[in-house]
Amino acid sequence: MDPRLILVAIVWGVNFAFVKYALADFSPLSFTTLRFFLASLFLISVMLVNRESLAMERRDIGAVFRLGFIGITLYNILFIEGLNYTTASNSALFISSSPLFAALILALKNRKRISARILAGLLLSTSGVFLIIQSRPGGLSFSRRDLAGDLLTITAAAFWALYTIKAKPLLEKYSAVKVTAYSMAAGTVLLLPVSSYELLHQSWSSVPLRSWAAFSFSTFVSGAIAFTLWYHGVKTIGVTRTVVYHYIVPFVAVVFAALFLGEQITILQLTGGISILAGVYLVQSTNNQPKAL
Repeated sequence: MDPRLILVAIVWGVNFAFVKYALADFSPLSFTTLRFFLASLFLISVMLVNRESLAMERRDIGAVFRLGFIGITLYNILFIEGLNYTTASNSALFISSSPLFAALILALKNRKRISARILAGLLLSTSGVFLIIQSRPGGLSFSRRDLAGDLLTITAAAFWALYTIKAKPLLEKYSAVKVTAYSMAAGTVLLLPVSSYELLHQSWSSVPLRSWAAFSFSTFVSGAIAFTLWYHGVKTIGVTRTVVYHYIVPFVAVVFAALFLGEQITILQLTGGISILAGVYLVQSTNNQPKAL
């Protein structure tokens, strides 16, 4: 188990509560665009403090913009719109399917079968997520009314997997900080056409200090730092071993709700958490994974 990626899962699990709190005062797209703009500036500042070169080969600029478009622009638009047309439980389940998409994309690209151990780990973690979400109030609802939102959210999960995979060639040449900063900056630029209306009509002065604090956590901790650690994982242990940590996020959200929001953990949720951790362990202990793109 990689402690940095466990930290990422914890941060992202906690971040759901901070985002939900902040969105009471921010419009979704103004929140998202400003978040990634400031996160990219923060990471560029880190590069300057560390005297890391800001230069990037011209031939890689297109790849950075594609990365930002996939993982920042498209993913966030699809996720927000999907959540708008389906239930929160459905969204949480489908967005956590990105490790399955990553394994499938890599298998097709490398023309290799997914090993039985990796597949077992992915399915075990997926079933754990299902148990956790199904046991929450309201549970899952698969109806025609939710279909559009479900499909948008599934597509978002596929783009997150692609965002993780497509970074690998860039991470072989540049630091995780640089790739994260530039992809966030590119994604922010590409978000502007769809978010400009909300940015212009956002009442910035009426946002209370607590919502700004939640925004700051989401921007600098969950955004800049966690995204960089995520890409550092891709660079050091590969895509499959990194993306499987995404399964831990919903379990962390449940534990956080129990510790700080007074919610109770049920037997099904505990069983789901154990299933997730067992699945992650199976994937991490596999030695014969194909090299990620």
